[in-house]
Amino acid sequence: MSLAIKMSAPDAVDGFKDDCLSKSGPQEVLHTLNLMKTIAPYLSVKVRQKVLTQLLKLISSRNSDLTRHVFDNVGVILDTPKVEMVAPDSENILKLLVSYMSCLENPTENILVAATLTKQIIKKLYASEISGCSSHLDLVIGSITGLLTSEATALPALHILKELIELHADNDKLSPIKKQMVDDNDADNATNNPEFAAVKSICSVFNNLLRSSDGIPNEHILRIVSVLFLKLGEISYFSMKDILLKLADWMNVSRGVNGASNTKYLQECIGSATIAMGPDKLLALLPISVSVSDYSCSNTWLIPILSKYVIQSTLEFFMEHIVPLAESFQQASFKVKKSVIGQELQAYAHDCWGLLPAFCRGPTDIHQNFSALSKLLVPFLKKDSFILEKIAASLKELVNQNKNLDAHCYIPGAIRVLLENEENKDFATDFKKKCSYSKKAAEKNIRAMCCCSKELLQALTDVLIESYPETHEYLKEAIECLASITDSESIKNILISSLERFGLATGTEACEMLEDSSDSKPDQGEGGATAIQEDANRCLILELTSCLIEGANDDLILIIFSIAKRTFEVNDEIVQAEAYNILSRMLEKHPWFRSLHFVQSMELLIGVKSPTNIKSLTSRFSCFKTLLIHALGENMDEENPQVFLILNEIILALKESNEEGRKTAYEVLIGICSYLRNSSSPMSRESYKNFITMVMGYLSGPTPHIKSGAVSALSVLIYNDTDICQLVPDLVPSVLTLLQSKGVEIIKAVLGFVKVLVSSLQSKDLEIFLPDIVNGVLPWSSTSRHHFRSKVSVVMEILTRKCGTATIKSIATEKYGNFLRTISGNRHGKTSFKEAATSTSSKSSFKGQQKRGRGESSDVQKDESSLGPGKRKWERRQKSFTGNLPEEASSLGTRKRKRDFNKKADLSTRKSESSGSSTPRKLVKRAGEFGPAKQKGGWSSPHRNSKKRNFSQDARGGNRTPRNKADSQHPDAVSNFSKHKKVQKKRQKRQ
Repeated sequence: MSLAIKMSAPDAVDGFKDDCLSKSGPQEVLHTLNLMKTIAPYLSVKVRQKVLTQLLKLISSRNSDLTRHVFDNVGVILDTPKVEMVAPDSENILKLLVSYMSCLENPTENILVAATLTKQIIKKLYASEISGCSSHLDLVIGSITGLLTSEATALPALHILKELIELHADNDKLSPIKKQMVDDNDADNATNNPEFAAVKSICSVFNNLLRSSDGIPNEHILRIVSVLFLKLGEISYFSMKDILLKLADWMNVSRGVNGASNTKYLQECIGSATIAMGPDKLLALLPISVSVSDYSCSNTWLIPILSKYVIQSTLEFFMEHIVPLAESFQQASFKVKKSVIGQELQAYAHDCWGLLPAFCRGPTDIHQNFSALSKLLVPFLKKDSFILEKIAASLKELVNQNKNLDAHCYIPGAIRVLLENEENKDFATDFKKKCSYSKKAAEKNIRAMCCCSKELLQALTDVLIESYPETHEYLKEAIECLASITDSESIKNILISSLERFGLATGTEACEMLEDSSDSKPDQGEGGATAIQEDANRCLILELTSCLIEGANDDLILIIFSIAKRTFEVNDEIVQAEAYNILSRMLEKHPWFRSLHFVQSMELLIGVKSPTNIKSLTSRFSCFKTLLIHALGENMDEENPQVFLILNEIILALKESNEEGRKTAYEVLIGICSYLRNSSSPMSRESYKNFITMVMGYLSGPTPHIKSGAVSALSVLIYNDTDICQLVPDLVPSVLTLLQSKGVEIIKAVLGFVKVLVSSLQSKDLEIFLPDIVNGVLPWSSTSRHHFRSKVSVVMEILTRKCGTATIKSIATEKYGNFLRTISGNRHGKTSFKEAATSTSSKSSFKGQQKRGRGESSDVQKDESSLGPGKRKWERRQKSFTGNLPEEASSLGTRKRKRDFNKKADLSTRKSESSGSSTPRKLVKRAGEFGPAKQKGGWSSPHRNSKKRNFSQDARGGNRTPRNKADSQHPDAVSNFSKHKKVQKKRQKRQ
């Protein structure tokens, strides 16, 4: 240890260090430190204290090569449970570590280790409740915050700071003073509390850091400030005022600047303050206002932040502060003379009203102030109200969050993103628990809303009837939510009054609303316009009816069922779509109805022709899904013929030409299986098995259409759940048996099924079915029609990849050996071909440049590559030499033959150049004339007169070359060729 101190001393001369190095001093020191790290936990307190003192002397040297090993030993000593090891020298240790971290020349890794050691010391002192711990906190946190400015150290430093903040901002210890401060709205009484003093110390460090910053801090600094806001909660109003005001200053400066998009993390930080303090405390520090004198606005940038981050506020604050603020903007917009400023003020007024949904996210005073809120909102529920959508969304939010006690459902996206950050995960768990209503509170809130729901429901119904179709979607959602908590008698009165309004019923004649409907409608004249209007009114009433189903009692449901039955008699798919939707919702929301009226519902659906409209088809299949699941659960021991009627229609829909119709059928199959598979019912597994067996029954259907549809259905089921192969062992063999049939449609479906099967199953699960699959699909490899051969190739490639070539060959018969070798060659050739193409691309490019440099025409290559009408004949000739090779191998051979031909031509050109002859160059230049030439009558091909051309195949299967090379280079040959061209041109002119 003494040798290490001498080596690392700042005043050590180079001669001494060299002498130490020559005597292998460093190795001895490292060995000693490693040994010390192992035995330190077993040493006595007194000995460890001496070791720690010696190690501190090594830390004092910033240039020591042994720093990391020293830090490791210090860390081992700090891990010991005895705080006496640290307490006496804690201040000196922290100062040494902070001094080391402050030197930017030190290695980053060692700096982070030093920061971790400071955190360990603070934790040990805090756990032992040693006085003066908070006095060290400023020093440590101040030094670690400096690491946030560098990307290399920012993230680890952020997590260290987070642990220190969580250590001192303990909710259990801060709860007593938190309640006192919130109640008194004053923090003076808590100044003597040691926990609050530590919090104030931490906040002071961050406040100084932000004030020393020239501009908006980086992401990491703002993220740790967000952690501090969220951890302190309501106390942040008393301890982080100055920090919030500084953040607001940066927001005010950044407004209107081109770089305003850089305020993303700044807005998230202020959003964290909104969650922690609440909007009331936030607006007390940063009020939004409009000046009466010059109509200037302040802090309006807060409005969108409030819209994203307000949660668990009160309805009272919205009505007493936000509504008056909106009215002040509205009144100022009327008084201002400049239209631009007036429009801006009007927009601010609308934005303030737009905060209503935010204040309806988990408010704490629903049972107290919902009645006052409803009285405020009813006058705004009219056709052209600018906040109509906001009111509908707010009412929906209030009802749903009390019916569904899962707090996660009403946490907005911006807050979810904030909570998903790594540093906020611990806070997120507690926050979600805090946000959820208790069962007792939810019941109290629903009772309060029920008292006002009738008036709101009637107002929304009137708006739905009078408003534009664009607004119907969100209005119907709000009506549906309110109807679910409104008494059935009120719902019935609203429905009947709506029917009377359109003249579709009088008094209690609601069930006869379609008594004047018939299949025939006026086609022309005045009656046509009346019929169109009646259909529009009928659709609107049916839309309203579907929204009222959840809250309807038994008698009203029967009336609505009568309305739906009458609607199916109308020969209009748009109207029928609403009837399907009504029936679907009744079956889904009221189990008693689907149980008592199962047969009637089935007869109604089967008696109506399957629609072509996708919306209607979706609702129809939704009815079938609910009925089929019910039938499977009720009739376990006996077959229900109604189930087969449902399956028959779904399976036939899988073979429809309409893609959307097929998709709808697929979705309903997946929905049925998902419900049966995930149901908690003890009989669900047996129902699931019965359902699959029923689908398999269609494999022996009367027509190929039905059989192929059943195979397609099973393909979907296996794709979504491969376990059905074990649940129903006969499934795969039953499908593979169909490969022995002759129907093209069936074979296509089975090969598709096999592809899905081998793609979805793991290799170990495929072993059971491997012989049946291989021996079943290989006979179709000899059939090229309908792409059967290519489909089999894909299947065998997947099997080869998963199970191995040797396994496949051991199962297949010898007559398929060539095919399997081709598959194996393709599989191994794809990678090598790609690599070869990549490696030769640069060479090809260089050769092309050389050819162009020698004056060769690009037209020659173009003419040689496009053979015109003789292409098929040429390909047949190529196949006679290449055989039935894979496509890639054949293309490689073709390219090789072309390269050989080009090399020969290039060699002949060079010979002619060396002999001084110009004739061969002319012949090469005209080589393109042997390619296809465009004529008035079409393309002429050199292959038409192949006998006169006197070409033969190269011995290696390359491009055709003249039989007598010397004759082809003779001047007479060139002369004859030129004469032939002149005669050809004369014939073209005559034509």
